[in-house]
Amino acid sequence: MELPVFLESEGGLTQVGCLSERATLQGLSELGRYQIAVPFSGARLYVDDALLEMDRQQAFWIWQPGFYSGEVTLELELADESRFWRYVADVAPAENKSGRDQFHEYLSAIVEYSPSLVLGSEPGKHCLAGQSDNARSIWLRYFRLKKYVSSYLDGLKLISERPVVRPESYREQVPLSMARRVDVATLRRLAGDPALLAAFAGVGDEPLHDPAGKYLDVPFHEPTQDNPANRLMADQLNTVRRHVRSLAATLSGWKDKTSDTETDLLPRLPRKLAFLRDIDQKLQRYSRMEPFCHASENRGGVAGLNTVSGHPHYLRAYQSGGRILRRGINSLSPDEKHYLAPTWAIYEGWCFVVFAQALEAAFPEYSWSLDQPSTTVDHCLTGRNGNASIRLYSQLVCGSMLSRNRYGYCSVSRQRIPDLLLEVDDFSGKRFMCLDSKYSVSRSRILDAMASAHIYRDSLRRGDATPVLSILLVPDCESGISVLTNNGFWGEHGVGCFALCRDPDAELLLDRLRSALSF
Repeated sequence: MELPVFLESEGGLTQVGCLSERATLQGLSELGRYQIAVPFSGARLYVDDALLEMDRQQAFWIWQPGFYSGEVTLELELADESRFWRYVADVAPAENKSGRDQFHEYLSAIVEYSPSLVLGSEPGKHCLAGQSDNARSIWLRYFRLKKYVSSYLDGLKLISERPVVRPESYREQVPLSMARRVDVATLRRLAGDPALLAAFAGVGDEPLHDPAGKYLDVPFHEPTQDNPANRLMADQLNTVRRHVRSLAATLSGWKDKTSDTETDLLPRLPRKLAFLRDIDQKLQRYSRMEPFCHASENRGGVAGLNTVSGHPHYLRAYQSGGRILRRGINSLSPDEKHYLAPTWAIYEGWCFVVFAQALEAAFPEYSWSLDQPSTTVDHCLTGRNGNASIRLYSQLVCGSMLSRNRYGYCSVSRQRIPDLLLEVDDFSGKRFMCLDSKYSVSRSRILDAMASAHIYRDSLRRGDATPVLSILLVPDCESGISVLTNNGFWGEHGVGCFALCRDPDAELLLDRLRSALSF
């Protein structure tokens, strides 16, 4: 089923294409406002589990992405069908920000340096994969579960239908009359006990009898599902189920912060929680079925892995479970697609990355380390050379009304959180400046955003020190406001603007800041 999609404009509606299960819809923009045709009465269309609203005539769904780019999943639910129609639309960054290719360069640079900076909860997704020590994003874990859980459940179903069964060998002491099988060990026991051997051989005319106090050590072999392969799969099943319950518990207590620049999460939560509850129930049913209910504690070792690798349905389930439980990301790859931060946050993260790399390249004699130390700051790049140090903070929380954070920074008014704060501490003392990134290139938007540069310059304190400079970072500037980028303007007013769009721009910015901070 195809759904026509129209772009709203001053001239009316212009069709941009159709949502189809066979192909990804191209040509959409994050700032566009779209109308999607309703095929039948009672139909519902979800964008990443958020139900779209209809117009007054209930002929179209209204959709405006707003703050994200990437591939977006839409699901059509019809009243008389149990299945969902799934569509994918590709949303591009707004034209007044940067192009698609440049945006992808931002993503690539961030993932190589610090992948966690790109993770978010926006409906738009991009190709990200791999694993790392970072597992902070609940949306990374949720999307991996949703992507691979169907394959995992199919594998569990096949395992329950055709479980691996292995003979279990053990020995017991039984009366002679109950012996049904003997082996070499049994014969050795008989050789050391003439009376028992005679009874076993039936010497004399008396019938076979059990000598008093005499027992025969005999082997037993019985088929069992409690083997290394099933123990390994049962252990993974329990781990996946705990993972699902942890996600459900986190989302159940989610308190979304209202933001004008991020997509609201609360409308998406009920459907996501229903999905998690359904998966938990299915996993619970499998845990009570054979062979999982018969498996004892997993004892480790390679026996289970060797057996799993030799059975396709076991291997399918095990690999899918491993992907569900994978932690972090470390690369751009078509292997997976994950939720991103808003596009403006991607630009903020890229600004931190390229400026951090410029610092490391400019000061190779410093020993550099990147940390995520506390809730006070998202990332902190620290370089040390003897008694001198350079720090670059990302999203440093400066407390209100002179309430200093652990690094000594505060605001004289309300709480402030500059995107970047550069601190230099050497023989000349401590100096700092603020860098605030804005993902926009138009004259009006940049002039409006300059308000933040003034606010940080006037409000932030470290001891009695104020920022040496407060600079706005943007992808590009129109010629009409180029005065904001001049050194003379910076020196006279303590604020300004800088076009940071490509990697080499970071080196130019650093050269100008070094002159201002004298380091």
